[in-house]
Amino acid sequence: MQEALLLFSLMFTLFIAGIPIAFSLLLCSALFLLFTGMRPLIVVPQRVMAGLDSFPLLAVPLFILMGNLMEKAGLSRRLIDLIDMLVGRVHGALGYVTVIACAMFGALTGSAPATVAAIGAIMMPAMIAQKYPASLATGITASSGALGNIIPPSIALILYGATVNVSIPKLFVANILPGLLMALAFMLTHMLLTRKLKVPKSATRSYTSQEMVMVALKAIPSLLMPVVILGGIYGGVFTPTEAAAVGVVFSLVLGVCYRQFTVGTLWQVMKSSVETSSMVGIILGAAGIFGWILASARIPMLMVAELTPLLDTQFLYLALLVVFLLLVGCVMDAAASIVILAPILVPIGIALGVDPIHLGVVFCVNLVVGFFTPPFGLNLFTTVSVSGQPYEVVVRGVMPFVIAAIIVLFILAYVPEISLVLVRLMEASA
Repeated sequence: MQEALLLFSLMFTLFIAGIPIAFSLLLCSALFLLFTGMRPLIVVPQRVMAGLDSFPLLAVPLFILMGNLMEKAGLSRRLIDLIDMLVGRVHGALGYVTVIACAMFGALTGSAPATVAAIGAIMMPAMIAQKYPASLATGITASSGALGNIIPPSIALILYGATVNVSIPKLFVANILPGLLMALAFMLTHMLLTRKLKVPKSATRSYTSQEMVMVALKAIPSLLMPVVILGGIYGGVFTPTEAAAVGVVFSLVLGVCYRQFTVGTLWQVMKSSVETSSMVGIILGAAGIFGWILASARIPMLMVAELTPLLDTQFLYLALLVVFLLLVGCVMDAAASIVILAPILVPIGIALGVDPIHLGVVFCVNLVVGFFTPPFGLNLFTTVSVSGQPYEVVVRGVMPFVIAAIIVLFILAYVPEISLVLVRLMEASA
């Protein structure tokens, strides 16, 4: 355990010093090898490349590119028009439209900040114009923007599957009901808040039959995206990586059909995708050598042996896991959190009899909730930027949704059937 204490003390010291996560992992690994004499330093670049040499991880940059293409393809406006047509007459309708649109758009783009920016830029001004309190308008947008990282396809799930070596399609299936449950919790919270805050009924427009048909037809190509991707994966037509490539082609065709792409737009999309993919790739490469050191020093096995007697029940383990990951998600990127913590924490859960697929759901949903949990949630700052509202207003508005999300987290942790029922049905039908 002395090696573990040395390694993690060094890593957190570098984090506190403000060194980026990827470089902290690389420097920490190199210093550990140098001072312990475990291996020559040539092993560092070798294991960095080994950390990236994974076919499932190829899906990550492709899904990032697909998400950026969908964001620029004019998808958000078409989805909002369709949802407004369907539920626009309900009291507090704009809030429900925001939740559903964020869930659908986020599931396609896989980016919480992009979802907040795309949907929030349209919905937050509309809600404030309809006399919604600014705190409610910003709070529901900041929280709902994270839904896309829960509902598959999700980059966090791909990283977890590749890191822990579990089936990515099964993880996708397992996260469907948790994502819908989280969206339902947000809508229920919104309903209670609209009554408490006495939000006036929205002034909704009436649609003619011809307009309804046109709105539906414009949205259908966008709605086909999850059907093509998830249907192809679950039907065994292609792997998640191949599905990501299909999604990129579909997004390009969609953007051309909507006449949203120019040479400048495509250049911006490619540049943004390369920047994001490079950032994730550096973290994954650094995590490759870090994870190899953990395995070589048998640190996960030693920690399992030390902590299993203390965390002697699944109940205690899951409670501490939820609280710990929620705190980590507030201050650390989800990708880095997964590749650093999953190899350490998941074996403890497996030793206690927790299903690794269920653990994947708990792991990823916890980290995603950190996107909108004060004080450092990334969605909070994106919402402040898009809405122009003060940070304090956004935090005040998001807190009821954070409480709702934490309740859902504990339900998911202690009722594994929510995550596993669809997986078992898929296995039974295979």
